[in-house]
Amino acid sequence: MKTLQPTDPANRIEILDVLRGFALLGIIFNNILYLSGYSFIPFDEPGRLPNFQLNEKLYEFLDIIITGKFYTLFSLLFGVGFYLQFSKYRQESKHFLKTYSRRLFILLAIGFIHSLIWFGDILFLYAIIGFILILFRNVKSKNLLRWAVFFIFLPVLMDVIVLLLFRIPETMGAVQQAPLAHSSFPDMTPAAVMDTFQNGTISQLFFLNIHHLIWKWMSYIPQGRFIITLGIFLLGAYLSSIQFFTGKTKTTCLWISTLIIGLLATVSAHIMGGNIYQFPPTPSNTLYKALLVMGQTTLSLFYIVTVFKIVQTALGRRVLEFLKPVGRMALTNYIFQTIVLIVIFYNVGFDLFGRTDLFVTVGLAILVLASQIVMSHIWLQHYRFGPLEWLWRSLTYKRRINIRYENLPR
Repeated sequence: MKTLQPTDPANRIEILDVLRGFALLGIIFNNILYLSGYSFIPFDEPGRLPNFQLNEKLYEFLDIIITGKFYTLFSLLFGVGFYLQFSKYRQESKHFLKTYSRRLFILLAIGFIHSLIWFGDILFLYAIIGFILILFRNVKSKNLLRWAVFFIFLPVLMDVIVLLLFRIPETMGAVQQAPLAHSSFPDMTPAAVMDTFQNGTISQLFFLNIHHLIWKWMSYIPQGRFIITLGIFLLGAYLSSIQFFTGKTKTTCLWISTLIIGLLATVSAHIMGGNIYQFPPTPSNTLYKALLVMGQTTLSLFYIVTVFKIVQTALGRRVLEFLKPVGRMALTNYIFQTIVLIVIFYNVGFDLFGRTDLFVTVGLAILVLASQIVMSHIWLQHYRFGPLEWLWRSLTYKRRINIRYENLPR
């Protein structure tokens, strides 16, 4: 019987670490829109920032190429990791499930702590859906794909059923209040959110984050986030089951088709406009949600194939090699991004919340990414795992994992 133990760095699949690093690159551009306060700037107060209209053009660009796509990619890689681990210990499934469940409980705890300072945390959700993912461990490859597609589009199907049963007219959507900002809440104006972040005490910031966290989890119901995330996990498991990440070269046809479908769906959804939180559904908003999830899924697949294409070239491989250490320390870097951005933007630090031009904000994100690349390289020259990865593994296997390389002096 195999002894369950963490994967040695030498035995990791390099392309997956590159993809994790690439996913984190996109996630910071998504998160910084909220952590910087840009998403909460009231539309009726464009004077808060100079060149507001130009900033909005950049926001639209980021919305098309980043929003939802890199979180989808990160979710997909979670499913890949589960399938690889289960396949490795398939013959010892009882012991694996016990260890993997403990791994998920620890991730749940890390996500809970992280969500107390950043309502946008995804680790808590991943851990919860991870327990459901376990139920699909013995599903055959072709059925994994069927389940994946079913769950990804199930929220849209449920909206269609509601429309057919209750014959909800399109005019129902007309009673929805026009958005006050890119992100707003029914019980709090964007101006009040901005004021609290800029002038509130630490306790007020904490309770405001809890307020946002509660609304975020409530919003998961109408948008079907729980179900979609399970579908993305299963899609990752399916791709892993057909050796997508270790098999033959990806075809140009797949690359082009995912780009075309992804862009068409995403741009169409952007032009239509809609609200993923809207309930009851309307015909146009249901179509909007369908296009949005299709665009996010196919563009994330396009990004994966693009990375494969790049690493097949000598120059591209050298460039993307910088992302591998970032991916190996994905958990540490994900939490690190939150902490650094809070220090930069919240009033407990440099107090730049809602005060920076979006172009400057993107520049700050690039600087944070550059620092993560450098620090990840330096750290992994001396240690086998990132600090949080080491803690996660040690708690999972209930023993102190050796973090240092054996051949390095202490």
